[in-house]
Amino acid sequence: MVIAVLLGVLGIKLWPTASETQIAQITSPDGPAIVLIRGDNSPSCQAIHRLVEQAEQRYQGRIEVIQTDWSPDNPLIERYQIRFLPAVVFIDSQGNERGKIVGESQAVQEQLAQALAQAEQLLLK
Repeated sequence: MVIAVLLGVLGIKLWPTASETQIAQITSPDGPAIVLIRGDNSPSCQAIHRLVEQAEQRYQGRIEVIQTDWSPDNPLIERYQIRFLPAVVFIDSQGNERGKIVGESQAVQEQLAQALAQAEQLLLK
């Protein structure tokens, strides 16, 4: 009992949370894929999220779409050198990064919409 209280006071966790377990299971896609690493839930981030969801429906079965939240334990953050959020990374059929779009401004949203519309040409070669 004393040990449980001490662990609780010190904030030591013995079991990972559901989101930590999810993050630990994330692996780099072999390609082709579109990877969205989300930040907050601001209106402009939500707009980016909607664009990626539309692409997921459009390319279902041809291009994998991975959507994940930022976490220091997320292996995709280091793999794709993500420094700012939201970030959308395009991975070709050989597993190579073909492009990255970062940010949430209106100009970035327009650039992302164009890139997502051309994802087949970019990723399925």
